Amino acid sequence: MSVNYNTTTINDRLQDVISNIDAGAGNGVMVLSSSASATMASITLQKPCGAVSGGVLTFAGLPLGGPLVIETGYIAGASVQDSAGTTVISGLTVGLSTSYDIVMTSTLVSSGDSIALTYATITGR
Repeated sequence: MSVNYNTTTINDRLQDVISNIDAGAGNGVMVLSSSASATMASITLQKPCGAVSGGVLTFAGLPLGGPLVIETGYIAGASVQDSAGTTVISGLTVGLSTSYDIVMTSTLVSSGDSIALTYATITGR
């Protein structure tokens, strides 16, 4: 049986996630990776990195983009690090529709491409 939290508790937990991402002197970073966990690109997040409402953390300033892709291939996952490089969130899904945690205009990228992050949320549980 799974544990269920009320929305106030979920919001508090997600606010703690924001606090952990924003804790350092610099901005947090979303690292986009291939299915083999190779880093494809890193997107600098805003500070504060997001806001919480109704049990959902929505990342701020979308669309975010501009970084150049490091490797050619498919982006399959993402993680979020604080400014010191400590992973705060891992296991985020990446795809072309809002059924994924992270939505991009294309998940197939080529080295040197500029990319944009158009939708990024985390639903608390």
